[in-house]
Amino acid sequence: MSGEPKLIMVADDGGETLEFAQLKNGLRQPHFNKTANEIQEIFEHVPETPCRDDDIMLATFAKTGTNWLYEILSMVQRRSAARVQETKMSTMLEANPADVIDSRPSPRVLNTHYRPSCLPKDMARKKVKTVLCLRNPKDTAVSYFAHMTAMRIYNYTGKFTDWIGPFVQGELEYNSYADYLNEWQQAIEAGLGYPLHVMYFENLKMDGMSELNKLLEFLEVDLDEATRAAILAQCDFRNMRKDKPEIVPSVQHFKNSNLFREGHSFYRKGEVGDWKNWFTVAKSEMFDAVWTSQIRPDTMFHFRYTM
Repeated sequence: MSGEPKLIMVADDGGETLEFAQLKNGLRQPHFNKTANEIQEIFEHVPETPCRDDDIMLATFAKTGTNWLYEILSMVQRRSAARVQETKMSTMLEANPADVIDSRPSPRVLNTHYRPSCLPKDMARKKVKTVLCLRNPKDTAVSYFAHMTAMRIYNYTGKFTDWIGPFVQGELEYNSYADYLNEWQQAIEAGLGYPLHVMYFENLKMDGMSELNKLLEFLEVDLDEATRAAILAQCDFRNMRKDKPEIVPSVQHFKNSNLFREGHSFYRKGEVGDWKNWFTVAKSEMFDAVWTSQIRPDTMFHFRYTM
């Protein structure tokens, strides 16, 4: 698929629509209140983004734990459990022009939902430590639907049963999650050129300390037991949902600018298995059939769907 960048309206199965940016290569993504040409320009520059020796790259598909891991990684970088005064939006590659990313002070946790073929070439040159966080696709879908109905920018009021088909078919933002995983597996098999640590949302939720210890070993960071425990406590979803909108200026801005519908924020439930409250048997079977047809039969990524 190719063509000029544009803003497009995509209909769910009930006829309700959502607006995205579509790039020349067919990638669909949020428009971030920018024009399609501005988004295209940012996308084309991402591979040329200069990296620094102390950068960490956080790679995720949307709604698979980005805000959570951004908070944890930022605290680890700074060797402190103090509440992080930024959000992942400040260093999100597809949301910011090149000069904004370059102006962010070190240490930085860069982050993106782009696929590995689109990432900065400097990651291999600088051997940037990269964390790939994954989440089971059904909980990812529920979180994404809640995100799209919560944010006024989408002006979307559709039903989950009408939304889930286009999502699993890859017709919405960032296209197909299964294709995203397939591309990561292909890139890993070919050799990335930079160190990669794969984390699962579900494992972090179930055994945070064990997963944090593995992460610290990968990052070659030594933290005392009290600091590790404090980081996990601060990054509990309930604490993030309570603290971030009250004390972080950029989150206060999101709240005050009426970006979200009443009672919603970037920090929702963070639960494992919530999908069971949303999927009917028929929709679950449909999802499984489509997912199985898309994901590689020899996939290296395996998910936990319940606690």
